[in-house]
Amino acid sequence: MSLNNRRMSRRNFLKGAAASGVLLASTPGVSFAEKVSSIHFLRRRAQIETITILINDSPWFPGFEALVKQYVETTGNDVKLNVTPFAGMLEKSRNAVQGSESEFDILNLNEQWYMQFYAGGLVTPIHDINPDFELDPNVIEYDAATRWDESLRYSSPDGALYGLPINGNIQLFFYRQDLFDEKGLAAPTTWDEVESIAQTFHNPPGMHGFSLRTIGGNWEFQAYLHSYGTSAVSLDLASGEWMVGLADPGAVEALKTWLRLGREYGPANINAMGQAENLALMASGRLAQVHMVGAAAPNYDNPDTSVVVGKMGAGVVPGGPGGRATLSGIWVMGIPHNLSDVRKASALAFLEWALTKDAQLYYAQSGAIPVRQDVYEALSEDPKLGWWMKAMGESTPFIKAQPRLAETPQIVEVIDRRTTQALIDELTPEEAMAEAAKEIHQILVSGGYTVKPLA
Repeated sequence: MSLNNRRMSRRNFLKGAAASGVLLASTPGVSFAEKVSSIHFLRRRAQIETITILINDSPWFPGFEALVKQYVETTGNDVKLNVTPFAGMLEKSRNAVQGSESEFDILNLNEQWYMQFYAGGLVTPIHDINPDFELDPNVIEYDAATRWDESLRYSSPDGALYGLPINGNIQLFFYRQDLFDEKGLAAPTTWDEVESIAQTFHNPPGMHGFSLRTIGGNWEFQAYLHSYGTSAVSLDLASGEWMVGLADPGAVEALKTWLRLGREYGPANINAMGQAENLALMASGRLAQVHMVGAAAPNYDNPDTSVVVGKMGAGVVPGGPGGRATLSGIWVMGIPHNLSDVRKASALAFLEWALTKDAQLYYAQSGAIPVRQDVYEALSEDPKLGWWMKAMGESTPFIKAQPRLAETPQIVEVIDRRTTQALIDELTPEEAMAEAAKEIHQILVSGGYTVKPLA
């Protein structure tokens, strides 16, 4: 896709920039600083080239496409989109950074593999492109997903800025607000409350009290781990030593809760529930509560596919004795290392614009997931979006990172396989977590990490 409907020659643009500069200089009420800043921006625009963005074809792509069209219309800068299925994104991204010059100016990097690009220096640190760049504090960093610490070989708040967030996927807790209101129930804050409410509504096959994802369910399950005071893996920032949290007793309790809620209050085919299946169950009016990706919200407002339009509520994911947690599942955009300075600057110009409040408001209203706290707050009372935008904003303090290691695909495969074995009674919860801990410990040791021995 090419968005180049406002082409302008460099000569004509410079004439326009000069004319605009003269106009600004003679405009009453405009400060000197504003005049200098505006003229500098116009001159900078004259040096911006057409950029090409590698983007995945996803439910939030239409919102991103609308954002890009708005950028083209607003700035006159040209953008081309290379739209690729998720399955091909990683390979295309790797190929782009291994050649003499990348064909893409911006790569869209998934949270489960962006670290390969940060650690290998395959994307350019933002401050290498613009030393004066300042990330607006309203831009959410998703537990340091934007940064990389070379000494730790991991993301940390003190790391260098390598990527900028573009899709703010986290988990929400969705429920039938109309049914809750009829019973005088408040949104649950703990798993015990989820179970109590599930008992109230569970009347299969017409209504199920709760459901969860069991096909590729590691992402949601990790929120249970955090809510019981542990995690798949964790890093002691002071010592640089890694720990496998699945060996912790809290991991067993987390799995028992996950199993009990799914088995007792989910559909008969709980073993086969993915995101699409849970979405369809709720949209068809046969589910009271579900824990899933926040990006599902617009689907519930679609009258063509949903019978629960105007009946939904959303809140922060409930928690256990260790508190509440919502897992980050975002995408960041990085600028390849093998580009000219002009191409890098052109790419950063787009990202800076895309992260402004006005752009992010437009992005959200176009159906995508914004990455600014002030946008969530601004839209919390919106008559159409407020019911879930408010929940997204309230969830920010509870964001937890997925494992961000080159070995993450191996780690999540272990979690998926072992939790499934517990679900179908091949292993007890204790056996499933013990075996998963051993496997993940060996993955880290083989990767050359300093790892705390299992108890």
